[in-house]
Amino acid sequence: MNLYEEQIKKLSHPPLPKRRKEEIQNLVAELLSKMTLREKIGQLFQTAPNDAHIEGLRFDDSHGTVQYIKEGLCGSILGVHTPINAYQLQRIAVEETRLGIPLFFGLDIIHGCRTIFPINLAMSCSFNPELIEKASSVAAAESAHTGISITYSPMVDVVRDPRWGRVMESNGEDSYLSRILGRAYIRGYQQDDLSGNQAIGACVKHFAGYGAVEAGREYNSVDLSDRQLRMNYLPAYQSCVDEDCASIMSSFNVIDGVPSTCNRYLLTDILRNEWGYEGFVISDYTSTFEIMNHKITTDAKEVAKLCLNAGLDHEMVSNHYITYLEELVRENQVDTHTIEESCKRILTFKYKLGLFDNPYKYIYHEPEQYMQLPEYRELALEIAKNSIVLLKNENQVLPVQKNKKVALIGPAALTKNVVGGWGGLGRVEECVSFYEGMKNSGYDVIAHEGCSFEGAEHDDQLMEEALRIAAEAEVLLLAIGEPDYLTGEWSSRSELCLTGRQLELVARLKLLGKPMIGVIFSGRPLDLTWCTDNLDGLIYGWYLGNETGNALASVISGDYNPTGKLTMSFPRRVGQIPVYYNQLPTGRPSLTGGPRDLFKSCYTDIPNSPLYPFGYGLSYTTFNYKNLRLSTNCIKGLEETVVSVDITNTGRCPGKIISQLYIEALSFSVSRPVKEFKGFEHTYLEVSETKTISFVINREMLSYLNIYNEMTPENRTYRIFIGSDSSTSDYQQLEYKE
Repeated sequence: MNLYEEQIKKLSHPPLPKRRKEEIQNLVAELLSKMTLREKIGQLFQTAPNDAHIEGLRFDDSHGTVQYIKEGLCGSILGVHTPINAYQLQRIAVEETRLGIPLFFGLDIIHGCRTIFPINLAMSCSFNPELIEKASSVAAAESAHTGISITYSPMVDVVRDPRWGRVMESNGEDSYLSRILGRAYIRGYQQDDLSGNQAIGACVKHFAGYGAVEAGREYNSVDLSDRQLRMNYLPAYQSCVDEDCASIMSSFNVIDGVPSTCNRYLLTDILRNEWGYEGFVISDYTSTFEIMNHKITTDAKEVAKLCLNAGLDHEMVSNHYITYLEELVRENQVDTHTIEESCKRILTFKYKLGLFDNPYKYIYHEPEQYMQLPEYRELALEIAKNSIVLLKNENQVLPVQKNKKVALIGPAALTKNVVGGWGGLGRVEECVSFYEGMKNSGYDVIAHEGCSFEGAEHDDQLMEEALRIAAEAEVLLLAIGEPDYLTGEWSSRSELCLTGRQLELVARLKLLGKPMIGVIFSGRPLDLTWCTDNLDGLIYGWYLGNETGNALASVISGDYNPTGKLTMSFPRRVGQIPVYYNQLPTGRPSLTGGPRDLFKSCYTDIPNSPLYPFGYGLSYTTFNYKNLRLSTNCIKGLEETVVSVDITNTGRCPGKIISQLYIEALSFSVSRPVKEFKGFEHTYLEVSETKTISFVINREMLSYLNIYNEMTPENRTYRIFIGSDSSTSDYQQLEYKE
């Protein structure tokens, strides 16, 4: 044991004082009065050591992280997560600088730290904020023992283009759902008390509109009207502000032609002045440097001026602030008050965390003892099961009886690479493969790769071997999709088909005439038209993390009745993208939905509708909705009405249904979406059991940004829908009057 390990072993972690807002303000003001201008500027810079745990480009660290800290030119560290490294750097900040201001440490803990939960898009299919809050509290607890002070999560970008690799990190295509789930992540991370020893800060991203990148291409441009921005993209961020998120991250893209990182309209007019946000804003990785690539300026010094004056407090990795701000102050291009306000926000966050009371709060000896606890793995399994979506079950091919001889074939059959993009500190060897899960569940199963994900020279041999195995089986399970490294940042795809020669493998297996069930491993919606037409059963298994195999086996066996619902619409073809449930109506709607509805808005070769709509997901039982009704058919002002419906389990086993509430404005002063998602309800029903569910409809729920930029329901007529997905057509009509 070296010297640092000995020192870490002696650290204690007592409960820290929970300081009142006024007390923290006084402490920050007192500290700020002692700081030089250069020290204040130093707090606005986050650096990353050369050995940092980072997914992405490396930025110049030639000055050296240690030297930055010693000179008081560093407020936080990116990518450090080992006790020794964190302790060494924190010790320098606390003991070798004039004022001893502690550092905070940030890392992208997205869907788990060491215990890995399903990718976020998969978790959103649970429509279960309680489970998501529990998952993020586990991620926070593990992170809090590895030196991490803040996570760059949740991502609440609304996403409509599955070609973009980062849809895996989102809550899907709907703003309302992302509002609900975003707040759940924050509650789990922050524990309503940042001073708690198992709480970390939440940094919401990417502000704003990054999910609307053109062509689904990473780091690409965004072009949104202000109405589109405010109605579909901003609400989820605002909801997170209401939940008191510690930080906001600016996005790479432009909004109205101005990069978000130096966009005063976003960072000051909306975030500060409209929403009253008091936390700090950090740039995305090198996004300040990239402003010059957007051709807003060619001058690095002007980048510093633009960003600070726009409202950016903390610069991630690129170093314009510490290089140029002093000079800009001397030139009267930047006011010292602006620097001090940004510095206050950083110091306030550190006081809230309790770092001034215990700088080593998050540093523990032997952090392994706090990782992968049995109850964490149990939760990971529960959430994985809730995230699985059953898409097709022809002739009740599922569940599969355990006395059947099963062949499990496909490139995802044996692999433990099931973490998915942005896997935190997860370890592949701690994951349960599909094959292992089937064996654990008691199946007589033989597994074979069948072919590679990528397409390789030995695929012919693999296919022949797989065909021989399949010929001896009673049921074929296909573990197919896209490899996990094609999910996440930089993983944009121009096609959404199965990669490599997988479709060829599946087509050859189909010739055997055996029941075939596809299990899709993916981080995004794929083009499943062929699979839907040719397979008997279809399960969307996403990337489910540590408990992947066990979760899939529990659904396949029927030990768990699937409940997941899609939170992104699935296209029939890539050319249909973007396809999402809440599109604006067209002046020439197709009454048939296409194809070839002449001189109407449709395609010549496919229907307009998605292959699978938002909210879609099957169960092993069936449900019937009847007697949809309103307590009153007209409301005025602040009055409310209650919409109710009776649900009956008409199938052969108990099950849970996630019912969904939608509204449609029949007219408005601006064009409104054909449907708007407004609520959901989980209902468990025994066989033949009937229950009544209800939702309250009020003025706020009916409101939209009208032609005068006012949030109002106007005096209009609305349709109110309740059903199992966004295609539901049963409605009651409601009049609203001011």
